[in-house]
Parts: sequence; structure tokens; C-alpha cells
Amino acid sequence: MADKSRDISIVVVGGSYAGAVAARKFADLSKKGYAGLKVTLVDEKSHYFHAVGFPKALVDAKYAEKAFLPFASFFEPGSAHQFINSRLKSITDAHNLVLEDGQELYFDYLILATGGKAPGPINVRSANKEEGLAEIEQLRSGLEAANSVLVIGGGAVGVEVAGFVAATFPQKKVTLVHSGKRLMPTNFREGVSNGAVAKLGQLGVDVVLNERVKLPADFGRSARVGHQVLRGTSGTEYPSDVQILAVGFKVNSAFLEPLETKLGSLLHIEDGPGFIRVRPTLQLDSDSFPNIFVPGDANDLPMTAKYGFKAEMQGGTAAANIKKLIDAGFDQAFAASQDEAVANAPALSKWSDMVDAIMVPIGPELGVVQMLKVALGASGLANFLVRQIKSKDFMLWMRKGYFPYKQSASGQ
Repeated sequence: MADKSRDISIVVVGGSYAGAVAARKFADLSKKGYAGLKVTLVDEKSHYFHAVGFPKALVDAKYAEKAFLPFASFFEPGSAHQFINSRLKSITDAHNLVLEDGQELYFDYLILATGGKAPGPINVRSANKEEGLAEIEQLRSGLEAANSVLVIGGGAVGVEVAGFVAATFPQKKVTLVHSGKRLMPTNFREGVSNGAVAKLGQLGVDVVLNERVKLPADFGRSARVGHQVLRGTSGTEYPSDVQILAVGFKVNSAFLEPLETKLGSLLHIEDGPGFIRVRPTLQLDSDSFPNIFVPGDANDLPMTAKYGFKAEMQGGTAAANIKKLIDAGFDQAFAASQDEAVANAPALSKWSDMVDAIMVPIGPELGVVQMLKVALGASGLANFLVRQIKSKDFMLWMRKGYFPYKQSASGQ
């Protein structure tokens, strides 16, 4: 086994679900004999936002305040690890990258946990907590003043948003329009979809299926406050005072361009959101860059793998595979001879999506669940499980463990 205490530089770009898990595992590993291991976490935002909890943050200002966790409290003060508040500009080769602020970073191993961009403010666009809270508050104020709300997109997030809005503002007309023939991802059982329709109905939500809303060219990728009349492909008009987008997902892969130029081939998929190609081990799909891993929403795994907890699982898989490479001295061999290092690399674990489960709160009291291929849709048991496990704080308590250290008041 190689010397574990040698200098090893790991850069993690993106501090949300996959990146936070990986960075935390490496920081903890540095205390277990890997003394020379240094972790650099890069994120364009000053705070982690618990995006899974957006439906509750939208209607609950106190919860929204708690849903922002400062990256300044991620690493132990005085350690060799560091957080850099910047954006990835480009990866120049197998060991170097450049940030938007001009900083250049060397890495032995790189984790690209850059995720994807959902419409705002489901994916808060602001760079810091204060502006992020204001972004959510603007939409919340619009909801309070509105008579009618249109939610576009009936995946898990759209169902949760419609449910919490309807439960919080029962006097308002809430309409959920979905282009599919049933709500929720189709890999889940129909009972979950039917249960979601029924429970949204209990809250007064009007669910429209098999209908695609046509958005004006200037609509943008954020929720809108202000009366509009949008038309569906059926010709039906949907007047509303607030429009919330729960569809549309894009991945930034422009930072791969220098690598793609050198290879003469693309490392991302041009069509659709622009997902980054990966191997089953979550390594970038190229023999030239076996030290680069892409866990989480940015990769080209099926959409059924793109949930917060599955991104966290992928972050764990990527971290475990990098530990195997470190223990085998792969970074040292790679620096000496890339071909030889790849040929003698240890076997790595393949990502296996074995957890076909979902838990969707529909307001604070109702919800649908699927576990072990058993659908709990219209049942009262589903409501009980959702209340006990998720709807109270959307499992924010689990994520607070990533940020255990105190920080100065300026970083709150």
C-alpha cells in the first residue's frame, strides 16, 4: 500500500448534496492517517441551500432562514482544507483548473459536483444568504397577494410546491399543469401518482394532465409574479397571478471545453440539459481523465437517479472510489505514466441505483410514499410516514452535520 500520509490534493467543485458528502468524507479521512490530504471545496455561493426543502421555505420564512448553511463552517478552523467562493471557469488538463476569479488550482483528484440548474427560486440563484432569502421572500409576498397560482410541472417538486401553497393559502385557486399522463416520475408505481392527485384534490388543487403550457419567449427561467394568461397546447387558457416553474433543468458543462478540444470529442451530451458523460464508476467517460469524477445531477445517469439523497449516495461512491485509488498509489503512478497507471488501477465500485423509493409531502399533513416497490398513495399510512420523517423539516437536520464548525459573525 502506498504511503497514506503523502501530499494529496482533492478539489470538489460544487457544495450541494453530492459535493458536500464527498468533501466531508475526505476532510474526515485526513484525520485517519491521511495527514497530507488537502480538500478544497469550491462553490459560487457563500451558503449551501437545502433545495429539497424549497416547498416549505417558500411558505415558511423561519424555515427558509434555517435552510441556508454557511460554507465558512464546513471545515475545521486551522486545518489545511479551504473553501473558495468562486465559480469554475475551465479545466485545462488532468491536473489543473481555473476559477472565474483567476485562481488556478492543482488537483490529484477532482470531483465535479456542479449539479444542474432548476428554475428559480426552486434553485436559488443569488450568491449569498441575504439575497437568497430576498429572492424567496419576493415570491412568498406575491403568493400572499395573489388570488390564483399556476404551478407548471408535476414531478415531485411541482407536487410538493402545489401542496404547500394550497395548504398555506386555502383561499387561493391553485392549478397544477403537467405534460405527462400522470403525476410524478414514471418509474414509480401508478398508485403513487393517483394518490398525489387525490391528496392535492383534498387541498383544492386543480390538477390538469396531458397538457403543456406554452411560455412566452421572454418568460425566462424563474417564477413570475403578476397576472398573466398562459395557454396550453389544448387551447385552454390558464389565468393566474403567480406562475411557478417546476420544469426545465440545465447543466453547465462549458468548463469541459479545453478537455474536449484536446480529445477531439465531447464529454457531454449536446441535446437536452447537457449532461456530462460518466462511466458506471462515476468517472468522467474518458481514459485520459480517470482522476475526475462526476457524481450528482450533472451526470448522464437516468433522471430517476436525480434526487437529493441519491446525489448524496453518488458523492459517497465517488469518494470511496477515490480512496481506493489513493490507497493504491494511483496518483503517483498516474504522474509517472498515465497508461501504466490506468492499466494497473484497482477495481472501482460501480454506482447501482438500488433504492427505488420516494417520499413526497403534499402540504404539512398529507403525502405519498413508495418504498420497496410498495406504493402508499391514497393511504393514511403514507400521510403518517411523511409527517414523521420528512414534512417537518424536509430532513434539514441531516444536512446540518456537514457544517459542524463555528464561524465568525461576518459569515453568518
